[in-house]
Amino acid sequence: MGLRDTLRQARQAMSPAAIRQGLAGGLSPPTPEQLEVALAAMPPEQRAEVEAGLAAAADGRTQALAASEAHRVLDGPAGQHLYGASATDQAAAFEAGGLGAALRTTARDIGEVHVDALKGPAKHDRDRERAARVAALERAERDAARAPYLAPDRVPVHRTRLATRGRSQVEEVVAFLRRSGLAARPDLVYGVSRVPDRISPHLTPGSEAHRVVEWDVVHAGLPDAPADVPVAASHFDALDRWVLRRPGQPAVLDEELALAFLGRAGIPPERCLGVARLCHFAQPKDAWYGWGGAGGGGEHDVGSGYPITPIVEGVLALHHAGEGAEARDALAREAPLPLGAEATAGSHVEVLNWEEVARAVHPRAQHPPPAPSPFPYLPSTAEELLVAHLEVVGVRPHDCWSAQVTIDQPYGLTGRIRMGTSDWGSPQPCADGTDRQRLAGARRVVVAYRDRPEYAAGRDRWRHYQENVLLAHLERATGVGAPVTVGPEVTTPLLRAGLGVLDAVQSVTDFGAWVPPPPYRYCWPLDG
Repeated sequence: MGLRDTLRQARQAMSPAAIRQGLAGGLSPPTPEQLEVALAAMPPEQRAEVEAGLAAAADGRTQALAASEAHRVLDGPAGQHLYGASATDQAAAFEAGGLGAALRTTARDIGEVHVDALKGPAKHDRDRERAARVAALERAERDAARAPYLAPDRVPVHRTRLATRGRSQVEEVVAFLRRSGLAARPDLVYGVSRVPDRISPHLTPGSEAHRVVEWDVVHAGLPDAPADVPVAASHFDALDRWVLRRPGQPAVLDEELALAFLGRAGIPPERCLGVARLCHFAQPKDAWYGWGGAGGGGEHDVGSGYPITPIVEGVLALHHAGEGAEARDALAREAPLPLGAEATAGSHVEVLNWEEVARAVHPRAQHPPPAPSPFPYLPSTAEELLVAHLEVVGVRPHDCWSAQVTIDQPYGLTGRIRMGTSDWGSPQPCADGTDRQRLAGARRVVVAYRDRPEYAAGRDRWRHYQENVLLAHLERATGVGAPVTVGPEVTTPLLRAGLGVLDAVQSVTDFGAWVPPPPYRYCWPLDG
């Protein structure tokens, strides 16, 4: 072929008709019928090679779609709001209408994100009575939707909220357990947990020692004839190296360490008064914290001060006094422990992702959840989700070690106003009857219990309830079982900042003061 032929073909390829044809082919993929006609015209060897390539491409697409869906905790309207169209929806749009349809779907999502950013998250109703009526109606509808999934032999779940002071919070929780008679009836207790909110964040942001700190006691009822029984709280500090971990092994779950202790001590769930993560919500003072913002988003810098930063300081196991001391001493002598699956055999620990639900239904942490809810089919509080899980699975209190609303990794706790942040919000009722400002910080719901065959059936009910009613996969993106590592793979900016200076910063203080967190709890430094 000469130069003249080459130039003629180039002119033909660059003609408007050829360009339109090429764009149309890219925007509209071949139909199955067209593909089959093309395959039928190929020699057998070529067809087999092309079909193998198509099968490999389809398998790759399936794996890519699964990986891209792993971060989507919510489906349905809330998932569309948070994440936009799913990869599955985009692939379906491409299959149906080609690249043009997929691009239109993406453009629509980008437009919705900008609109949401400009108008800000849903607001709470300042009329408390009207908001309460609306919230009650929405709650009744959610309860009705959950009714078909409830365990037939479930035990009624009650919550008692306590107002304590930060410096004496554990002692005050123990005093309530003794005073109420629950200390003598641990078989009635599902668990206890610090309410993961920061109350009065502007008064003493650097310390909770003299602030109100609320705790929830989840139980099946109160004894008719209370009896006072002494209670002990065994504490495991997250900064101590209790567990041996090498890079690539799973991170230590707080509750698994506590269950290993209770198993060593011979304390079954019917004699346990609860396993709880001990948390601290305060504004750090250390200069090393100037890592660029809450959650890595850059909302805060050194000049504007640091956000309230929730930290898990350790885990508590509450039980009768006189039990567990020898077992804890033995664990301390043997530390670091390998802590494999055998340490928690026969138990089940469920961790649910409330963080993503809160992004949808409670986007302004400094205010109450909005009523009406932007997504009324989802629980409005993490406490509602906790009770729903207990009732659907059918967990009984004498099998339960822990029932918590809590947190996990450190993060910057801030409120939202349109495209910015603010910690100033509405005064809200506290457990002592006084209205105070608060920042809602819940991120996880954790339930740990002795497993039984009927609970496996209950978890199946929960899975169907999640998929059919909540349109959610709350087990996703919780970090449970994630491998420990060293270096830039550490997941959050705060932990990466602490990684480099932890050994240089010495801050041994009373409970409630700031201590830089290690990248992983209970197992730092790693072995090897």
